[in-house]
Amino acid sequence: MQPQVFEHLRRLPRPRPGQDLPALQRQWGLKAVADLAANTNPWGPAEAVRARLRQALEDGPEPLRGYPAADGQSLKAALAARRGVDAQRIILGNGSTELIAITARAMLMDGGSGLAPKHSFAPFGAATQAAGGRFIECRSSLAEADVDALLAAVQPDTRIVYLGHPNNPTGTLADRDALARLVRSLRDDILLLVDQAYAEYEDPDTYPDALAHLEERPNLLVLRTFSKIHGLAGLRLGCGFGGLELVGLLERVRMPFNTNRLAQMAGEAALGEEAFVAQCRDRNREARAAFLREAAVHRCRVSGQAGNFLLMETVYPAQELARDLLRRGVLVSPLEPYGLPNHVRVSMGTPADMEAFWKAAGPLLDNLGCSCS
Repeated sequence: MQPQVFEHLRRLPRPRPGQDLPALQRQWGLKAVADLAANTNPWGPAEAVRARLRQALEDGPEPLRGYPAADGQSLKAALAARRGVDAQRIILGNGSTELIAITARAMLMDGGSGLAPKHSFAPFGAATQAAGGRFIECRSSLAEADVDALLAAVQPDTRIVYLGHPNNPTGTLADRDALARLVRSLRDDILLLVDQAYAEYEDPDTYPDALAHLEERPNLLVLRTFSKIHGLAGLRLGCGFGGLELVGLLERVRMPFNTNRLAQMAGEAALGEEAFVAQCRDRNREARAAFLREAAVHRCRVSGQAGNFLLMETVYPAQELARDLLRRGVLVSPLEPYGLPNHVRVSMGTPADMEAFWKAAGPLLDNLGCSCS
């Protein structure tokens, strides 16, 4: 007989395993796979970051033999200088997903609910339920972030509200006024977590950055990651910015040594690579524009305002499309788990990756049918 305490965990979906590209190549007899499923930077990290890691390993065994700085103080200092935020208001995580889990545990120790728009990043719900909380989804569209719907869905027991900004997988983004309204109108005792994993892909002059509201709302936590534009997903490094008291409390929930020494070194080096980030932002913009032009040729309905990915809707199940594309050497993400059974998310890759996608997808979509615009 299983312990009763585990019963609530049986309702949680098992985490989806990461794709093993060499195994997929062997399974399907492919020479190569264009990975357009993970929303990572196809160009990898900047050369200066790779050089920093190579040098660290060449200097001797210490980066691997010893424990990392438990609080990542050097990286925090670099982040503080870059963002104009006190280092004590920064928390580091094993990717931003760990920070989502830490926040859920902290806020839901005594129960309560977490709230997010429908089709939000899956770890919001998983972290809420794993912490013993009740997860609520409010109505949302694939076209825009509806802040008013989110505010209207708040319950008396709501303790945390999540907003992907832009949201993965829909690519929706709240405008500046809507974001400010959410920050100022949400009940003071509710923690607002704004996940800005893809912020660096947006124009810094126009992007509605939640970091601008840190002084207004003590119960605001803004997440960033090194997994996306910085190309460091394999090292697992994220960071959160919040009020001094809030971050101090979250640090009590965080496990020591949760970010490794090489990740901290790489993160610090990546922060100085502004030209690389700008170049990747431009490449992403070009890839999105080219994708939309080609989608129009095939009369495909595509959505997504922001990020380094787009949604494609088809008239046949996304799982089937994803399987047929994989047979042709292209990996995309079917969105049935998000309640979107006829959508696939396509990450923007290199020109060669995108050429491989349309070479595989074009005939399928033309023969079997896209949703027409």
